[in-house]
Amino acid sequence: MNRLGCAILAAGASRRLGCPKQLLPFKGNELVRHLALEALFSQAAEVAVVVGAHGERVAAAVGGLPVSCIVNLDWREGIASSIRCAAHWANRQHLSALILVLSEQPYLESAHLDRLAAEHAAGANIVASRYRGVIGVPALFAATAFNMLFTLNGDRCAATLLRQRPSIPSIEWPAGEVDIEAHHDLASMFEMPRLPSLDLAASI
Repeated sequence: MNRLGCAILAAGASRRLGCPKQLLPFKGNELVRHLALEALFSQAAEVAVVVGAHGERVAAAVGGLPVSCIVNLDWREGIASSIRCAAHWANRQHLSALILVLSEQPYLESAHLDRLAAEHAAGANIVASRYRGVIGVPALFAATAFNMLFTLNGDRCAATLLRQRPSIPSIEWPAGEVDIEAHHDLASMFEMPRLPSLDLAASI
């Protein structure tokens, strides 16, 4: 029986942004809670949130939801440490596949996660998302591919593995082009003018 899991990587410090992107308000919730709800609405049997920097606040943001909070003590290493934490969790849960989700892609919907799951059910061991003409995350890795995730280190993300394998099936996801990394990304999300850092911090 297939048991699919979804892990939201939310351990980063958001240094470029200057405030925790995971906690930005979005559609009536903190962003990380919004993403967790979309994951829970999907076919995923288990959902986890990997926390590190701002860990207590991020964990509180998903409080009351049936999700696992995984503490990444090595979050300063880079995103690879969170991916490894997620893969270890998936192994412990005996999941047949794991979908990795970034906490800076606000327009994720459960329907897209289910499209990845459907491709896996049809026989694909790895399934990526495609936007901006390249493949990336959210991406699904079958249990047989977890060992690939354990090889990552530092700031090497799952996309580096995906792009080494151009034949991997992918699902078009134009909404993936929106990526919260700088203030102009926030302006796009909230349809508001670009804000100086002090004003932005005061608004969170």
